[in-house]
Amino acid sequence: MNVPDEIKDRLKQLELENLRLKAELEANKMANSTSAAVRKIVATSSTRLLAGKGLKNSFKQLLDELPGGKVSKDTLSEIMAQVVWRLTRIGTFAIIAALAPLMIMAVQTWMLGRQNDKLDTQNGLLGRQNQRLDQQINLEEGNRRSSLIFFMSNIMDKLDIELRSNKDRTLSDALIGRIVSLSQSMRPYRYLENDSLTPRQLSPERGQLLFSLVNSNLDKATYDKIYARANFNYADLREANFSEAYLRGAKLAHSSFSNANFNYADLQGADLSNAWLEHATFRNTAMNGINLSHANLRESRMEQITLKDGDLGNADLREIYLEGDFSGTNLEGVKMQNASLVDVNLEGCYFKSLGWIDSLKYLDVKGLRFVRDIYAPNLEVRKKGFLMDTVYALRFDPKSELAKMRTCNEAIVGIVSSNPKLQELQKQARQDGQALSLYAAKNPFGMEDLGIGKDSVWLYRLSANQMDLSSTVMWIQYNPDTQTVWEIFPGGTNKAAALQFDKSLLKLIGKNCE
Repeated sequence: MNVPDEIKDRLKQLELENLRLKAELEANKMANSTSAAVRKIVATSSTRLLAGKGLKNSFKQLLDELPGGKVSKDTLSEIMAQVVWRLTRIGTFAIIAALAPLMIMAVQTWMLGRQNDKLDTQNGLLGRQNQRLDQQINLEEGNRRSSLIFFMSNIMDKLDIELRSNKDRTLSDALIGRIVSLSQSMRPYRYLENDSLTPRQLSPERGQLLFSLVNSNLDKATYDKIYARANFNYADLREANFSEAYLRGAKLAHSSFSNANFNYADLQGADLSNAWLEHATFRNTAMNGINLSHANLRESRMEQITLKDGDLGNADLREIYLEGDFSGTNLEGVKMQNASLVDVNLEGCYFKSLGWIDSLKYLDVKGLRFVRDIYAPNLEVRKKGFLMDTVYALRFDPKSELAKMRTCNEAIVGIVSSNPKLQELQKQARQDGQALSLYAAKNPFGMEDLGIGKDSVWLYRLSANQMDLSSTVMWIQYNPDTQTVWEIFPGGTNKAAALQFDKSLLKLIGKNCE
């Protein structure tokens, strides 16, 4: 029987379709068996995880024994032990699960700390970069200022030419005008010092110009013309030697004079407000009318100076040594911790509050007893232009015990200082760039806080420094009973020797000294 081709093809397709269906059926069976196995594994694992294999076996043993009605103690104890173990294990997992976020937070905090450290380092580097940029800007400014040195050199050459042909040591108005113009051009700036910028703006060029002028030994009238118009504020003159210099009326505000020497100089009417004068020395210095308001004079020394009608308002006088005439000077707001007041004239010195002078007793001011004994603050009204101001002025009380000592001391110092040998020693020291002064060692009154002992005679020492006994070159004694002056030798190597003095000065000694 012949079968048509179409039917044959159809049969082949059905056979192929049948094979495909069988293959899919087999695949579904395998998938179902795999899923069942996975479900069984998951169920077994979950049960084992939650209950544990031991607890599962214990319950199986319990179920095996229940139909018979006999459950052994071992089975029950095993179940209880497994339950406790499961609970402990679950609690441990709970604790670990609870600690996990904390550990993550700790790691996160550590990473943030590291990040902050990196940011701090970055900020530090940016700060250093800004500092270097600031230094670069200021150094460029310094380079521009330093170019004026060539101009100054030219002016100093002109100065030398004029002085050679002028015995009066005067300068022409044209050259004075150029000096004034140059001082105005040398403006202050911050410059590099020890790999960092100076904390304050200063002008080393102005300092150099002023120092050159002072050492040119010009006529005082010429100096007056220069100081009246020139600007030397913010000058950098640290450790400069202005001994015997003429600086009357000079504009020196905000300048730096640390460790400078102003012995025998003339600073009358000068403006040194806000100046830095720490560790500076002033001996026999003329300073009447000077402006030292807000100046830093810490640990400086003022010996035998005249500073009448000056301004020390809000100045820093901590640890300073003061000796001289300060009459009529403004003392408002002065800082005086650990200061030493030795033979000072404070007549007419004024301030606005009694609280200031009362506070001095808590500041360990040496010589304060002397000041409080011979001066009394009086309320006064002072006129400044069109303004009236109420202040407390210190007025001398001639009846006080220490006022007698002061009067006697001035007379006896005059007698002792008239000795030719003493004068020669002072002259020689001055030529050597030093200074010798008389310091009281003993007198009939005594001042313990100033180191002055009480004795029937007046004993002085000629020394370069009150605090340094080794600098003493001569000991001088005045005996009020015999009215004689002696040079004594505390070491006992030589006998006391009588000294000559101006006997006409004996009449200046009043009855208070007897």
